[in-house]
Amino acid sequence: NRCVNMIAHLFNAPLGETETAVGVGTVGSSEAIMLAGLAFKRKWQNKRKAEGKPFDKPNIVTGANVQVCWEKFARYFEVELKEVKLSEGYYVMDPEQAVEMVDENTICVAAILGSTLNGEFEDVKLLNDLLVLKNKETG
Repeated sequence: NRCVNMIAHLFNAPLGETETAVGVGTVGSSEAIMLAGLAFKRKWQNKRKAEGKPFDKPNIVTGANVQVCWEKFARYFEVELKEVKLSEGYYVMDPEQAVEMVDENTICVAAILGSTLNGEFEDVKLLNDLLVLKNKETG
């Protein structure tokens, strides 16, 4: 837990004075993606079950530039992969297009900090702001 808390503080996680970060150390990014995806899926399933809603069709939204591990996660754990297509000269996920693809079955939207195509960072702040707005509107 000490390492997880150090990383949380390094990235300015919004923790209260007495709160500790939750997380786990992994050997690499693929393992981290698989574990995070499973956590997203399980949290979504539990919420849907409690609401009496179907919980068998989760999806994730990514750019077409993501690490192949996201595709493997979707295939291995029966999650629909919704890909935001890239456009000429713009080789990262468009946040507005990504948010348009989000629905009640979306368990996460994956942003990339270092695209596999050119190393470019996606606009995570804009993506977050748009997702917060959508969540306020649709729940």
